[in-house]
Amino acid sequence: MFRSPLIALVLLALLGPASAADDGCEKFAWSLARDRAAFAATGKTVIAAGETLAALPAGALVIRLQQGAQASFEMPPERKPRTEQWHGGMVRLPALAKSGIYQITLSDDAWIDVIQNGRYARSVGSTGRSDCPGVRKSVRLDLDASPVVLQVSGVSPDAITIAIGVVE
Repeated sequence: MFRSPLIALVLLALLGPASAADDGCEKFAWSLARDRAAFAATGKTVIAAGETLAALPAGALVIRLQQGAQASFEMPPERKPRTEQWHGGMVRLPALAKSGIYQITLSDDAWIDVIQNGRYARSVGSTGRSDCPGVRKSVRLDLDASPVVLQVSGVSPDAITIAIGVVE
């Protein structure tokens, strides 16, 4: 009679921590701990789509997006949005401090285009999961020390949080 509740408590104690770790956040192809911390921090830089940043933010960046039909882009997005109701836009970033592999992590499902020197930058790697709360995907690109246009499209919410940094 007393064994059933005791067994249930033991099982809950054993399974509780495992379910918290099984949310997918540790299963990306590379660690996103730095990006997740930046997403959780207060005082993030907030910018409206279409604006230009004077400097690359040290932490995460929140971009307030435009409705799909009104969104403006430097170049057409390389992929069409999957839904009719979506948000998007672009921001201009200053010249990067140095050439190298940069990682751009997104909070929500979106298509991302990075434009540098009038061309689409090509990804050298990407990782994504739908089971990590607050983080959807991360892309790595080989960029040079020149200005960047960052475009996002196909975003469901009207804002997206992004972390950008050199891979070290």
